[in-house]
Amino acid sequence: MSPQASQPPPQPWSVLKLLNWTREHFARNEVDAPRLAAEVLLAKCLDCSRIDLYARFDQQPDEAQLSAFREMVRRAAAHEPVAYLVGEKEFYSLKFKVTPGVLIPRPETEILVTETVGYLRTLDRPGRVWDACTGCGCVGIAVASQVPDASALLTDISPEAVAVARENAEALGVAGRIQSLKADLLHLPTEAAAMKPFDVITANPPYIREGEQLAEVVTHEPSIALFGGSDGLQCLRRIVSSAPGLLAPGGLLILEFGFDQGDDVRDLLVAHDRFDEPRILMDHQQLERVAVAVCQG
Repeated sequence: MSPQASQPPPQPWSVLKLLNWTREHFARNEVDAPRLAAEVLLAKCLDCSRIDLYARFDQQPDEAQLSAFREMVRRAAAHEPVAYLVGEKEFYSLKFKVTPGVLIPRPETEILVTETVGYLRTLDRPGRVWDACTGCGCVGIAVASQVPDASALLTDISPEAVAVARENAEALGVAGRIQSLKADLLHLPTEAAAMKPFDVITANPPYIREGEQLAEVVTHEPSIALFGGSDGLQCLRRIVSSAPGLLAPGGLLILEFGFDQGDDVRDLLVAHDRFDEPRILMDHQQLERVAVAVCQG
């Protein structure tokens, strides 16, 4: 099976041998979560779930499966994102199609879903959500899957992202309550004008500073979804400025930002007299990552 950099164990190749060898190979090449990456790639090649692999440790993949796995391992070891190699990523316990034209969903972004779902469930009527910079649509679609009477607008400046979000809404059974449209940040598309005002606006906008050094794996993701100007706040400023005119009184603006931008985002929101003092939430690494601000109307 193997890349030339190491001697593989003797044939035959079982699922267990493949997972163990690949995990070690990925660890040497500094691939994130090497065991998980090995499992995701092998499950894709065997057309099964990751859990199913544990019941197949003695199975010997055929030559076509081994060949497909070799190629994926080679590319992943060169820091091509595993999500792009398999074409999907799990988010909020749902599988989303992803392509190199959309940002790969990350665990910290699930905070936006949790906060939105919690607020919508306090309403005595169907809620309306706008997820800007939607990418593959993961936030808005996950919200719609959790709150059956909610409707959502998903927008992105990238036509490819809008198309992927639309596909995901269809595949996950919520397309009847979702519009996926092209828009630049919070420029409300004419087709969705009747949804205003919104109860929640969420956004995971580009917030990396121009010129900032990125991990090699991140360089494969679309730059339009990553970089937010010289200080990383360009898109965040525009969103904070536009949101009050689009939110219902008492509605929420929920923003993801960079791990070191908490004070700046807090200042942006406090300086705007239409928002209450924001709550700043930590991610799973205990880093400031999300701001939740109530619109005064």
